[in-house]
Amino acid sequence: MKTVLSPLVAIATADSYRPQQVNAALDVIMTSLGLDPENPFKGIVQPGMRVFIKPNWVASRWRESCPHRDDLYCVITHPAVIEAVADRVAKALQGKGEIIIADNPSIDADFEELMQFTGIRRLQDKYSVPCKIYDLRPLVCKDLKDYGQRDKMTRQSGDPLGEVQVNLGRESLLYQVDSKLFRGVFNEREETVAAHTGDTQLYTFARSLYDADVYISIPKLKTHQKVGATLNLKGLVGSITQKNQLVHWRIGTPETGGDEYPDRKSYEAAQHAKVTHRGAHPCNDTIWRMVADLYQSLLTKERRYFTIVDGIMAGEGHGPFCPTSKHANTLIGGFDLLYTDIVAVRYMGFDPRKIKYLNFFIDKYALGLDQFKVYVEGVLQDDFFGSPSRYKDFLLPEAWNIIKVKSEIL
Repeated sequence: MKTVLSPLVAIATADSYRPQQVNAALDVIMTSLGLDPENPFKGIVQPGMRVFIKPNWVASRWRESCPHRDDLYCVITHPAVIEAVADRVAKALQGKGEIIIADNPSIDADFEELMQFTGIRRLQDKYSVPCKIYDLRPLVCKDLKDYGQRDKMTRQSGDPLGEVQVNLGRESLLYQVDSKLFRGVFNEREETVAAHTGDTQLYTFARSLYDADVYISIPKLKTHQKVGATLNLKGLVGSITQKNQLVHWRIGTPETGGDEYPDRKSYEAAQHAKVTHRGAHPCNDTIWRMVADLYQSLLTKERRYFTIVDGIMAGEGHGPFCPTSKHANTLIGGFDLLYTDIVAVRYMGFDPRKIKYLNFFIDKYALGLDQFKVYVEGVLQDDFFGSPSRYKDFLLPEAWNIIKVKSEIL
């Protein structure tokens, strides 16, 4: 499995989603990365290529279980950032090729509602190349009360280009983990267990994403109750069409071999709770492995990458579905999904080594944090990771405060 890592990451400020602010911040990022702001993608995107742009479109509205209702753009990627990136892609394509903007949202998201809310469909008629917008889900949940019940899902066309199945085999971090307790999206666990038993470790990608020449990720800068932070790597959940292959936890408590709940007390409390948060704790030793698997699966095919993390309005607290808005006024860009995620979580005030899926790759690729070249507002930082600052100091669910940077230098 081959990967080429680029240690360049750039951070710029945008005070709002006004196009002038977004474009100015992107120009700072492109210049910091050594790209021509007039046509930054000309060395990445070539005429005739298919460019896949993946935002975070996890939800179309606030869930009823959320204790508050904030701005939905602390949950999903703002269309102003998507459009600014797509404008630059279209310029590099020079009238030849195509742009696909798509995601595989949470199974209960209403895609038409999402399209109306964001107004993003107007981009389909904006460029001299085809710009297609897809809902990649083959199954959707029309009523959240039916969540987890496969027989009550509604089937739809999904990715018009089909699917690509990747078997990670013994490279999977779920290999040699006892699969009999694995839980995916649906209550029917047989499919999840069969997809992750022995040398069979399956992930099924949307073909329009997997076969693209260039993959541009535009995630939200946001916390996550099951893994700490969700950015590029965790966002790859939205690339998988067969969601029941995504192992989120092992049922039960540590006493019975599970990590659905951190202890017996939590398990017993959940039996009487109206809303449960299964797997939503730092002791979940399953989901981070799935996240690492998705990144390794993506790397089985060579393609070009770029990312812009939307943190102008970010999400802190109980992400991914019920965060509180945080005006971080930030865009973060880079050539590499992993490096950019490591920088982004540090900028959120977290220690990347305490986020399990990032720590795994830091060790695997022997990444020295002093090797990173991080630009903030166009200025190369001498000691970005070593600073005792918590930078944006994002709030977390109490149990996750263990990942925050301590007062002493890292």
